[in-house]
Amino acid sequence: MKAILGIVGVLILAALVYVFIEYRTIQRAAACPAKEIATSNMTKNGDTWNVAFTSKFDAPIDKVFDAFQHPERAAEFAPENVMKSEITKDEGNTKIVDVIGKLDILPPGFKVQNLRTQYTVYPAEHRITSKSIDFKLADIDSEYKFEPTADGKTLLKFSQTSKQKQQLLVESLQKGALCETYATQVRAVNRALGLAPTPEKHEAS
Repeated sequence: MKAILGIVGVLILAALVYVFIEYRTIQRAAACPAKEIATSNMTKNGDTWNVAFTSKFDAPIDKVFDAFQHPERAAEFAPENVMKSEITKDEGNTKIVDVIGKLDILPPGFKVQNLRTQYTVYPAEHRITSKSIDFKLADIDSEYKFEPTADGKTLLKFSQTSKQKQQLLVESLQKGALCETYATQVRAVNRALGLAPTPEKHEAS
């Protein structure tokens, strides 16, 4: 009997530790503390999130702007979050990119998502827009504006609206997912620019 009670006690303790870790993870995600983000503002009106982030890059604007024009390289530079990324259509200043991404902060059944996105580049304005195509969780429209800084570096001003199609996730997880998705893009570009190391991609056995 004592042995059984001991096992039960260990299981309960393990469950409590797991719940605590998950809670802390959700809280950190909701706070959007990613080092890739300089400032953040996230508000929700009804079923729509309005997001505004800024990020700074230790590289000139032309190099940063060029790096952001190649989202199809995300699997190369962010393999821990992007399992696959490829161009399915490329015409003029517009391309469509298919991505299979993974967000560990999301619960089982949501961690891996397939996302098709259309990107349009405006070179004269140093601006890029994107919109999701038939994404099952939300309709997402984003804008990236790039500005040079006085010291020869680059400031990115990012804005996004995300209209939720399914209310299957708690608000803090929705917020964390939006934050981490953006941070992954910034992380990938920093690595593409040689400003941060790229982890090795481990092939599935």
